Amino acid sequence: MAQLRKPMVERTRRLSGRMLAFLLGAEDDTLREFAKAAKSGHAAKTLIKQGPLRITLISLTRGSVLPSHQVAGPVSIQVLRGSLEIVAGKKKVEVAEGSLLALAPNLAHTAKALRDCTMLITVVMPNALPGLGGAPSDSAGP
Repeated sequence: MAQLRKPMVERTRRLSGRMLAFLLGAEDDTLREFAKAAKSGHAAKTLIKQGPLRITLISLTRGSVLPSHQVAGPVSIQVLRGSLEIVAGKKKVEVAEGSLLALAPNLAHTAKALRDCTMLITVVMPNALPGLGGAPSDSAGP
Protein backbone atom coordinates (compact mmCIF):
# COMPACT_ATOMS: atom_id res chain seq x y z
CA MET A 1 0.00 0.00 0.00
CA ALA A 2 1.33 3.45 -0.88
CA GLN A 3 2.33 5.55 2.08
CA LEU A 4 0.75 9.02 2.28
CA ARG A 5 3.35 11.76 2.50
CA LYS A 6 3.00 15.16 4.08
CA PRO A 7 3.26 18.15 1.75
CA MET A 8 6.88 19.31 1.33
CA VAL A 9 6.32 22.45 3.38
CA GLU A 10 5.21 20.36 6.38
CA ARG A 11 8.27 18.12 6.06
CA THR A 12 10.69 21.04 6.06
CA ARG A 13 9.38 23.23 8.89
CA ARG A 14 7.80 22.91 12.30
CA LEU A 15 4.19 23.96 12.91
CA SER A 16 4.33 23.46 16.67
CA GLY A 17 6.86 23.66 19.45
CA ARG A 18 7.68 25.32 22.73
CA MET A 19 8.80 28.49 20.96
CA LEU A 20 8.51 29.45 17.29
CA ALA A 21 9.58 32.76 15.76
CA PHE A 22 8.73 34.24 12.36
CA LEU A 23 9.88 37.19 10.29
CA LEU A 24 6.45 38.29 9.09
CA GLY A 25 7.89 40.79 6.61
CA ALA A 26 9.88 38.07 4.86
CA GLU A 27 6.93 35.65 4.99
CA ASP A 28 4.73 38.39 3.49
CA ASP A 29 7.21 39.06 0.66
CA THR A 30 7.21 35.38 -0.31
CA LEU A 31 3.43 34.97 -0.07
CA ARG A 32 2.87 38.13 -2.11
CA GLU A 33 4.82 36.60 -5.01
CA PHE A 34 2.80 33.36 -4.78
CA ALA A 35 -0.48 35.34 -4.69
CA LYS A 36 0.49 37.36 -7.77
CA ALA A 37 1.27 34.15 -9.66
CA ALA A 38 -1.88 32.31 -8.51
CA LYS A 39 -4.98 32.28 -10.72
CA SER A 40 -7.09 32.81 -7.57
CA GLY A 41 -5.05 35.86 -6.53
CA HIS A 42 -4.33 34.53 -3.06
CA ALA A 43 -1.81 32.43 -1.20
CA ALA A 44 -1.69 31.19 2.39
CA LYS A 45 0.78 29.66 4.79
CA THR A 46 -0.06 28.08 8.14
CA LEU A 47 2.52 29.29 10.63
CA ILE A 48 1.25 27.60 13.79
CA LYS A 49 -0.84 24.46 14.24
CA GLN A 50 -0.59 23.48 17.87
CA GLY A 51 -3.38 22.10 20.02
CA PRO A 52 -6.47 24.25 19.38
CA LEU A 53 -4.45 27.16 17.95
CA ARG A 54 -4.12 27.88 14.22
CA ILE A 55 -2.30 30.95 12.89
CA THR A 56 -2.25 31.49 9.13
CA LEU A 57 -0.77 34.25 7.01
CA ILE A 58 -2.82 35.02 3.88
CA SER A 59 -1.91 37.32 1.01
CA LEU A 60 -4.55 38.58 -1.43
CA THR A 61 -4.12 40.62 -4.59
CA ARG A 62 -6.41 43.60 -5.15
CA GLY A 63 -9.90 42.47 -6.13
CA SER A 64 -9.43 38.81 -5.21
CA VAL A 65 -12.14 37.20 -3.12
CA LEU A 66 -12.23 34.42 -0.56
CA PRO A 67 -15.73 33.00 -1.10
CA SER A 68 -18.20 32.51 1.71
CA HIS A 69 -16.85 30.24 4.42
CA GLN A 70 -17.14 29.72 8.15
CA VAL A 71 -14.92 28.38 10.88
CA ALA A 72 -16.06 26.33 13.87
CA GLY A 73 -14.04 28.41 16.36
CA PRO A 74 -13.60 32.12 17.10
CA VAL A 75 -11.47 33.97 14.53
CA SER A 76 -9.36 37.11 14.57
CA ILE A 77 -8.25 38.86 11.38
CA GLN A 78 -5.35 41.27 11.72
CA VAL A 79 -4.50 43.21 8.56
CA LEU A 80 -0.75 43.69 8.33
CA ARG A 81 -0.71 45.38 4.90
CA GLY A 82 -3.36 46.84 2.59
CA SER A 83 -7.08 46.60 3.25
CA LEU A 84 -9.97 44.23 2.77
CA GLU A 85 -13.71 44.10 3.07
CA ILE A 86 -15.41 41.45 5.18
CA VAL A 87 -19.09 40.75 4.57
CA ALA A 88 -21.06 38.68 7.07
CA GLY A 89 -24.80 38.53 6.47
CA LYS A 90 -25.96 42.12 5.85
CA LYS A 91 -22.98 43.64 7.65
CA LYS A 92 -20.01 44.94 5.66
CA VAL A 93 -16.78 46.07 7.36
CA GLU A 94 -13.62 47.53 5.88
CA VAL A 95 -10.56 46.27 7.72
CA ALA A 96 -7.64 48.61 7.11
CA GLU A 97 -3.92 48.08 7.64
CA GLY A 98 -3.18 47.86 11.36
CA SER A 99 -6.77 46.88 12.23
CA LEU A 100 -8.09 43.80 13.98
CA LEU A 101 -11.50 42.20 13.48
CA ALA A 102 -12.94 39.37 15.59
CA LEU A 103 -15.61 36.97 14.32
CA ALA A 104 -17.82 34.65 16.34
CA PRO A 105 -17.66 30.91 15.72
CA ASN A 106 -19.64 29.64 12.71
CA LEU A 107 -20.20 33.12 11.25
CA ALA A 108 -20.30 32.75 7.46
CA HIS A 109 -18.31 35.52 5.79
CA THR A 110 -16.54 36.54 2.58
CA ALA A 111 -13.36 38.57 2.21
CA LYS A 112 -12.42 40.83 -0.71
CA ALA A 113 -9.09 42.62 -1.08
CA LEU A 114 -9.69 46.33 -1.64
CA ARG A 115 -5.93 46.71 -2.12
CA ASP A 116 -3.17 44.11 -2.16
CA CYS A 117 -3.21 42.90 1.42
CA THR A 118 -1.80 40.47 3.92
CA MET A 119 -3.67 39.30 6.99
CA LEU A 120 -2.79 37.20 9.98
CA ILE A 121 -5.65 34.86 10.86
CA THR A 122 -5.90 33.30 14.32
CA VAL A 123 -8.42 30.54 15.03
CA VAL A 124 -9.11 28.49 18.14
CA MET A 125 -10.44 25.11 17.03
CA PRO A 126 -13.28 23.97 19.30
CA ASN A 127 -12.69 20.22 18.92
CA ALA A 128 -9.42 20.66 20.78
CA LEU A 129 -10.77 22.86 23.57
CA PRO A 130 -13.38 21.99 26.25
CA GLY A 131 -16.22 24.48 26.53
CA LEU A 132 -16.20 25.43 22.83
CA GLY A 133 -17.89 22.32 21.58
CA GLY A 134 -14.97 19.97 22.13
CA ALA A 135 -14.44 17.14 24.56
CA PRO A 136 -15.75 17.59 28.11
CA SER A 137 -13.22 18.79 30.68
CA ASP A 138 -11.94 16.57 33.46
CA SER A 139 -12.93 19.03 36.16
CA ALA A 140 -16.17 18.58 38.01
CA GLY A 141 -18.85 21.15 37.18
CA PRO A 142 -21.20 22.95 39.59
